[in-house]
Amino acid sequence: MLLDIIGPAIVGPSSSHTAGMARLGRAFRSLFARTPTEVGFVLNSPLYATFRGHGTDRALIGGIMGIKESDPQLRDSFRIAKEKGIYFTFEEEDMGDLHPNTVRINGSTGELFLSMTGASIGGGSIRITSINDFDTDVSGKYPSFVILNSDVPGALSQIVGEISSSDMNISNLFLSRVDPFRREALCVVELDNEPDESLLSAIKRLHVVKKVSYLERLDSSI
Repeated sequence: MLLDIIGPAIVGPSSSHTAGMARLGRAFRSLFARTPTEVGFVLNSPLYATFRGHGTDRALIGGIMGIKESDPQLRDSFRIAKEKGIYFTFEEEDMGDLHPNTVRINGSTGELFLSMTGASIGGGSIRITSINDFDTDVSGKYPSFVILNSDVPGALSQIVGEISSSDMNISNLFLSRVDPFRREALCVVELDNEPDESLLSAIKRLHVVKKVSYLERLDSSI
């Protein structure tokens, strides 16, 4: 509650344009499970108009390398990224009715690729609105499994059953699909507590599960 009132500890001039953007970058890195070697940031037009002056660019670059919003290294993120051989670009796009502080992050390493869209909504808080082609609604305030599963009867009950059998409590659950003929769905499960590796392995073994990503609790890393 105190964080919601006074905002997070940050390096930079703005919780929305710096802290929130660093968290979006860290969310991407957590889901991708690595630092991308190539990354493109597509910024909504209102955000693009001020992103350099507010340190949004440094925050996003730092975030995808796992640098926290309170870390002084955030100021040197461009230099650190170049030393690591990370290629990055910034582009503008009019995203219509989406939140003004929306950014789409497209990152790759070799043949691996991830696209994530999210917004910094104030006070350092974020909202992830899509992962690849799937709409979603993720805050980063809870440790979360992001599960690509077969869109077949009983798939969700298998996933929830595996989590429940591990004595983990589900905070929120979000299910999305792009096209019923594609037979794939994205299930986001937010948990009260950090899961252990055995639960992650058990979910991966379910025959209805195609891929599992893990999103760390971002608020605990200030």
